Amino acid sequence: MMNLRDTYASVDPILTTLAQGYMLPETNIANFIAPVVDTPTRAGRTLRFGKEAFAVIDYRRAYGTNIPAVQSRFDSDPYALDQEVVAWELPEEVIENAGEGPAQVDLRAIETRNAMSRLMNAYEVQVADAVSVLANYEPATANELGLAYATWTLYQADAAARGMATGPANWADAQSNPITDVLTWKRAVANNIGIRPNSAVLGTAVFDRLLTTEAILDRIQFTTADSIDTDVIARYFGLERGIRVAEGRQLADATGHLEPVFPENAVLLFYSPLGASDSVMPAGGASAATPAYAYTYQLTGTPAVRPEYYIRERRVVRAEITVERIVNITGLGATGQIGSGFYVADVLA
Repeated sequence: MMNLRDTYASVDPILTTLAQGYMLPETNIANFIAPVVDTPTRAGRTLRFGKEAFAVIDYRRAYGTNIPAVQSRFDSDPYALDQEVVAWELPEEVIENAGEGPAQVDLRAIETRNAMSRLMNAYEVQVADAVSVLANYEPATANELGLAYATWTLYQADAAARGMATGPANWADAQSNPITDVLTWKRAVANNIGIRPNSAVLGTAVFDRLLTTEAILDRIQFTTADSIDTDVIARYFGLERGIRVAEGRQLADATGHLEPVFPENAVLLFYSPLGASDSVMPAGGASAATPAYAYTYQLTGTPAVRPEYYIRERRVVRAEITVERIVNITGLGATGQIGSGFYVADVLA
């Protein structure tokens, strides 16, 4: 008797390799914010990091004294991966037409890439939603800023009350000086986790405004002949890992219009130890045990493509792509809220 698992466990090796080799466009922010790490199980315990995991500790000791120890902390919150499945279908007439003539079209490859693009666009929305919840970030204290604000004006009021430097106006104003705000935000994160952010995601309206900000133009005119782009702004802000502009769009059901995946007036600063990767597979050196702002926990072996099959009633060939993953914010502050990033939903107001 056939083992039940043998009836469904196989994958198409060629199409699976194609799916796992899919490269994201540079405008996709999902894996930039939450790099992929492998997990062998669909559920488990989340490895999260307090400020002690980010901090630099002096391990020197005098003879006979206690030896410093490091210990990872597993939070009590479990995680469970979400299963995402998309199928592509090819009518037999389309297959026959594609096979005619000297320039035959590899429809399987085209449809697999198209399906992977749809999966990644949907996941980008999940990641953007996860990092945009203000209540999930460390709140303000008597001496420290909170790490998330609805507007620049609210942030400025909190900073002024604590004697902290801010720019003279919100970023839409001609007199704005974004670098002052960015330095204050970086210090606020460092006060929570012991290390400054090295990455940023900008909404499209924010990036467009920075291209014409007088303070930035005046600063760089004597240091570079390059036009302002994400690399120039990243160097100006001191963000070694870089900046991504969230160009992604999603179709709004209510209006039928394309709307930004990430709020267009928003800024997110965060820390990640890994170089930016546009692969849907784990980056080199990626490990859930390394302190970071966020990770994508992804089931080992996915994305995977099941062998295609023919549906006689509709005369189509069908194949299904499965990926199991979940975004997890892992860098926490003193109260267990997000401590490794700074988020402002609207810096233009």
